[in-house]
Amino acid sequence: MDPPEEDFDNFEPEVYDDFDRPYSSNYDNNSRNGYYSTQRKIALNDADDNHLDEAELEGLVMTNNTTTSRVGSKSKTAAPLYLHYTKQLRQKCAPVIALLSLAWTPRYRTTSCIALLFIAFISSVILTSDEENAWHNSLLSHTSSKSTFVYKNTKYDPFASVNSNQRHYILKSIYGFWGFFDGGADDRPKEPYMTVENAGNPFLDLTESKFPEESWQADAVYANHFQDAGAKLVVRAKEAIYATYHGYGLKNVQATDEADDTVTWELENIDERLQERINMFMVSQEVDLGSITSAEALDEIAPSWKEKGGWTTSRSWDGLKRRLLHALMTNSPFTVVVTGSWQSMGYGGNHGHQSMAATMESLLGPLFDKLNVQLVVRAIGLPPLTGLNSQEENDLMVGGRSTLIHSLGWSSIYGSDVDMVVWDDYNLENGQSDETAKALFDLFARQALLAGDTSLPFLWGGDFDVLRNLHESADVDVGQLGNAMAGVDETDSESAVSSLEWAAQYLKCSSKTLRYCDGESYKFDSHCWVDHGGNAPPTPQLDHIPVLPTAIGWRMHQIKGYTLSYNILAALDDAIDFWAEKTIFEGHPLADENWHMGEYITNVQDKVKALTESDAPHCFQLEELMKLPKRLCKSRMKGRTEHTPRANPADTSLRTVITNSDVSVESDGLYEGYLSDDAMIHSGEVNPIEIANLGKDPSNAKERHLLQKRWLRQRVMRRADDKSSGRVLLSSMIRSTNQRTTAIGDIKSQPQRRLDKIEPGDGWKVLHTFPGDKCDGSILSTGCGALKSSECLLEGHQGSRGGVWGIESVGWLVLKASGVESGFVALNLELCNTLPDSFVLEYAIENGETRTMSTLNKEQFAEKVQMPVPGMRLLTVFDDEKNTKSDLVVSIRVKGCDDDCQFGVTHFYWS
Repeated sequence: MDPPEEDFDNFEPEVYDDFDRPYSSNYDNNSRNGYYSTQRKIALNDADDNHLDEAELEGLVMTNNTTTSRVGSKSKTAAPLYLHYTKQLRQKCAPVIALLSLAWTPRYRTTSCIALLFIAFISSVILTSDEENAWHNSLLSHTSSKSTFVYKNTKYDPFASVNSNQRHYILKSIYGFWGFFDGGADDRPKEPYMTVENAGNPFLDLTESKFPEESWQADAVYANHFQDAGAKLVVRAKEAIYATYHGYGLKNVQATDEADDTVTWELENIDERLQERINMFMVSQEVDLGSITSAEALDEIAPSWKEKGGWTTSRSWDGLKRRLLHALMTNSPFTVVVTGSWQSMGYGGNHGHQSMAATMESLLGPLFDKLNVQLVVRAIGLPPLTGLNSQEENDLMVGGRSTLIHSLGWSSIYGSDVDMVVWDDYNLENGQSDETAKALFDLFARQALLAGDTSLPFLWGGDFDVLRNLHESADVDVGQLGNAMAGVDETDSESAVSSLEWAAQYLKCSSKTLRYCDGESYKFDSHCWVDHGGNAPPTPQLDHIPVLPTAIGWRMHQIKGYTLSYNILAALDDAIDFWAEKTIFEGHPLADENWHMGEYITNVQDKVKALTESDAPHCFQLEELMKLPKRLCKSRMKGRTEHTPRANPADTSLRTVITNSDVSVESDGLYEGYLSDDAMIHSGEVNPIEIANLGKDPSNAKERHLLQKRWLRQRVMRRADDKSSGRVLLSSMIRSTNQRTTAIGDIKSQPQRRLDKIEPGDGWKVLHTFPGDKCDGSILSTGCGALKSSECLLEGHQGSRGGVWGIESVGWLVLKASGVESGFVALNLELCNTLPDSFVLEYAIENGETRTMSTLNKEQFAEKVQMPVPGMRLLTVFDDEKNTKSDLVVSIRVKGCDDDCQFGVTHFYWS
């Protein structure tokens, strides 16, 4: 460990008082000039070198000058202070000047020039402090973009002189620890009482009278102690997040000579750190959307919200507290969905566990466990598409497009039990939205709000105009998160970066050092394989995850994850305080009106369904932009897909609605060896998860289990088999059209037959996905596709673009939609190869009484299929607002191209 730095705060320089003699105007300049002339003559007469020049003469004169008045010497006549300096300088420098003068003679001039150039070069290498001008860095210290990042740390380590027990004792002393337990657990009700039957409603909104007297909610002693322990736990986690970027706030940590391992330490200014923490991470709750009518007006009132914690409204903040109180009172799961573009999901150079969602889940998961609430996090996003032209790539960069493919099946793919949504598909250039992006986000937001019968998400992120409309017209709880960069110390030079906390290094750069923050070796930190002596991977492994253009580095993902975490904690802190304040006077359990969600949910959903084009016009514009019926803005969409990740993957795959038999999942076998990661947090660096999970005994078995399960993947050993998860390289799931054609070629042709009657065909296969239906977007399923063919087993992302694929000879694919309410059914298709002129697509709709057949030739198919965003081919097969049948059967097949027409169904939507 590095020794502690010196304490410069209390440094007092020694005072030298040799320069306090009086100034005299009687200094004899004439005598000095006369002496100089005499020495000049001596030098000229004694010199043998006819090439003696003025520089040599000056050096010799000053060398021969021994009669000086030194600073501090006693004399009858005191010289002026500056002349004393001058005389001393001449005396000290004269030998050097003489040497340089002689070196400049014609005899030595060439050699001297070479020597001077060499000295200048060495000096520039040693003395250059401005990293931007340190050209020798690139010449002598070139770093390859694929090199392994070398960890450096020169900052003060407060625990360098103490042992592990003393370190743990200090952390517990300054941050506190979790020691709560239920002393009356044996007396709690044995029969479940938090049920729909007992509540009399699906929201689990129990009235006060329905809580048993022995329940913990009605136990004042238990509840008061739980509130106190919970509040301290939450504050501890908030302090841990701040410490990640600004250290522990400790100094002068010393171990004494006492036998009991006594240690002493000092704390930095606690109040100052608290204020800095709030300024860095806390959202502003003072935004009034009644008076702030545009994003520009918001930026004028809160110009730094993007670089701090973000913004919300006081009413929305109260709504978030209500959701958290409901989860605490009912011990129900609290579900968060994080979605957006592939950049915001962490693809393109990062591990899955380095993403914003994984950062948040790793920190808050164990904390919610202690509060008897299960935190469910779903990071639902897809890997980048390949095979796009430049225009399609630019369209995706505009923002708002990445989520449409799942928005049309929101309640199934993202889930119908969501309490919070974090949407992050902004324009990568300026964060602004165009009209199409606004309309797509409005559809996304409405589908999120209508997705659940018993839940209602808080909306973080998205277009300001849409958020404002929903907040003002439908009482929706909204906000936008910042990135807390205003509180990050700047990397002002490469040499000084190691004095910063690990999480802050190369995160925020000045214009002079921006090249470091943008450098791949600083921005990304990944590895594809760690050899622990187990089974060697069957496929050679890459050194690092390939970095894609426009990808976001792991440190930015981390700070965004911690900003989200901090504000969930802040709302939880306020909720617990509110709970305690209410019950201290009103008694336990907490009164119904403070935490019930039923009326709250119903009110918002009814108002969303009643929105008109004048209230909130954006979603309705999709009918003109993309031929999506306006009624989709008011009705819940369901769906099935083979894309991953998705909510409840075993229940939401296309195979669950396909009536064809033997639809097999074709994929490489899973790697059966052990997979492990290197520690993401280096020794000596702040580990916020360690602080948040401090307990009485660090060796406690239960605490050890929680840390092992969720601790930022630190040296966690996992086995990839049918019951657990593995990892897959991003590139193995990103396939161009040509690559998909090759894969589909494995489908064997079936004998041609006339199918006058619709019968499910044989030979359909699921391709380009992960086997096992394990990818649900949580960190516990980051290894759901450790394929043997993967070139990077430790990548850990869960995204795949799977589908059910077939050719002409396999016949009909038959799917059943249940619970159709608004008469809309559509398919998302993928096609391979150029379609021949003889191409024909047939589909049929059956409602139990009638069948409607449709046949599209090549031109009709091209006209009917919509491409609303790059990567989608949306075929609407049923659009009847007057439909009264809740169950519809859809059949589809291709004809007219033998087995050259290979096509797949990736999504099945209905409403």
